[in-house]
Amino acid sequence: MHLTSIILLNILGLVIAKDTDWHGWGGNTHNNRWATQTSITPSNIKTLTRKCPGLTYPFGISATPTVVDKTVYFPTWNGSLVSLDYTTWKIHWSLNVTQLIIDYGPPEHPHNFLTYPVSRTSVQVSDNVLFFGTQRHSLLFAANRFTGKILSHLRLNTHPLAVITVSPTFHKNTLFLGTSSIEEPVPIVIAGYKCCNYTGNAAAVSWSPSSQKLSLKWSLDTVPPASTGWSGAGVWGSQPAVDSARNQVFFATGNGVNQEAVIAVDIPTGRINWVKRLAKMDAWNGACFTDPIDITNCPSEPPGRDHDFGMAPTFVPAKVSGLKEDVVVVGHKNTIVYALSAKDGRLIYARNISPDGRGGGLSWVVAVDEKRVYYTLPYSVQGPLNVSTTVFWAADLKTGKSVWRVPAGEEGSQAYGITPPSVAGELVFFPKVGNILRGITSYLDTKGALVVVDRKSGRKMKEVELDANFHGGIAVSGRHLFFRTGYRMGVLYTGNGSLWILEAGKLEPHGGW
Repeated sequence: MHLTSIILLNILGLVIAKDTDWHGWGGNTHNNRWATQTSITPSNIKTLTRKCPGLTYPFGISATPTVVDKTVYFPTWNGSLVSLDYTTWKIHWSLNVTQLIIDYGPPEHPHNFLTYPVSRTSVQVSDNVLFFGTQRHSLLFAANRFTGKILSHLRLNTHPLAVITVSPTFHKNTLFLGTSSIEEPVPIVIAGYKCCNYTGNAAAVSWSPSSQKLSLKWSLDTVPPASTGWSGAGVWGSQPAVDSARNQVFFATGNGVNQEAVIAVDIPTGRINWVKRLAKMDAWNGACFTDPIDITNCPSEPPGRDHDFGMAPTFVPAKVSGLKEDVVVVGHKNTIVYALSAKDGRLIYARNISPDGRGGGLSWVVAVDEKRVYYTLPYSVQGPLNVSTTVFWAADLKTGKSVWRVPAGEEGSQAYGITPPSVAGELVFFPKVGNILRGITSYLDTKGALVVVDRKSGRKMKEVELDANFHGGIAVSGRHLFFRTGYRMGVLYTGNGSLWILEAGKLEPHGGW
């Protein structure tokens, strides 16, 4: 990155990943999935070459890799956490996360088998320490990033079916994350299960560099206690965004009282600065998905639409966007993209981009640069179909209006995508999960692809077919792209997945290669 670019970005107050770093799910504390580097361009994108092939794992990998100082960190669906030098292809260490969870304690519930003893969060790094969350027992771990030695751990929710899916954000020795649960789909799997009593929480955890210990700073319940009849409102998807000017952090929730809401929380105290609820009461769990509906466990008739927030908001400073004020941008599973005032939660705009449909909508976060919002709109798995194929979309940041859209598959196909794009320089990188093909009923049994699009025109620049389905997102570091394939979705996928590292050719001083 040129010195003049660094000076300009400092003036703007923009938080970005360094040319060599990608921190966590969202890439930085703004959760914007934006790397401003220019090492991968339209000039050299066609030179992408796979490096370090052969790192394959049962069920695969689905968290966005974290890249710091030429090292890539990633959890796997078979229960490992791996540190790899991507310049030498040498594994520094591999941590057995499954054993850590087993050592913490045995399953506490007969249905604990539904919570995998693995991590699926993107790793967060600060100095010589890394942090990650687990599914079973909803544990947050701190480890030495050079050796993998565990330094400290903390449980964030005592419900036996609680999990950590949202990736942590690290800011000034504090980690921000939350819990969700596997309880919602249990009525589909376990006959006679009485649902539900899990309640969600958003949390701040302090890290002490001197004592090398984690401690709870505050925990915010998103609904009243389960004893009052409420449940749900989990916090999941991407990673919380930080507004350092106001010293606040943003979360978004699932179904419940503070359900389908964006919440701004004061970092020092855990006090709620504002809440913006963006949907009507949406009482739903897996029992509402059956035919006929399980009226014993489904909380309402007719049931809700399961339109929770599957992502944390993205913070966008006014100096970057050209708007009159700082905003947060967030996509909803009801297919609406919102921009809210970071100061008080006022609605700036709401754009409905498609008819809704259960299984469609927006999840896992958007990508935002200084001009546009980029997102993946999957078709609905239930009628009415939104579109015949998933659409990769760009909208104007100031207004939310569509700028361009690109079908994920060819005309007549049913390509499927649900996970987030990343933007770097003049390019946007979209994951295509797979395809619904004749004779194949699950996209999990098809191959995904990396789709590269010109950010200004929406023109498709390149597509790379992969070895398995493609969940999660792409980390960008210099001339390298990092992502992974495979996804452990119940018992539906039993194949393998792998780490992918793609390298673009070196640019000449005039911009060619």
